[in-house]
Amino acid sequence: MATLPVDLELKKMSRCVIQAFQEMQIKKIQTSQQLKIADQQVEALKRKIAHSQLVDKEIASLPEETRVYEGVGRMFLLMSIPVVRENLAKKKDQAEDKIKTIETNKEYLEKSLKENEQNLRELVLSKQQQR
Repeated sequence: MATLPVDLELKKMSRCVIQAFQEMQIKKIQTSQQLKIADQQVEALKRKIAHSQLVDKEIASLPEETRVYEGVGRMFLLMSIPVVRENLAKKKDQAEDKIKTIETNKEYLEKSLKENEQNLRELVLSKQQQR
């Protein structure tokens, strides 16, 4: 009769450990997915920067009196070359700032992932030592 409450307690404890393990795995997967998304965002922003630099280089080679159009939504607006170059520089700066923000967030996510992996290892080791 004394073993019955102990067995129930062990089963409850096992369920809690399994649930904690599953939650940690889910968190690890979510963090990994967020890291992949951040990498994709950084790559897209780098392409945007490269595109802006290329367009700026091409526009810089044009004479000042050349008519230049800039795409705005679904239409194109006639603008002067200096204004278009200024807008391209702003887009580039905004993309670089966003990359810095994403990189900072990525560092946090990587730390979180490492901590989560360490917690999983500790949980598995503690469970193995209990056996």
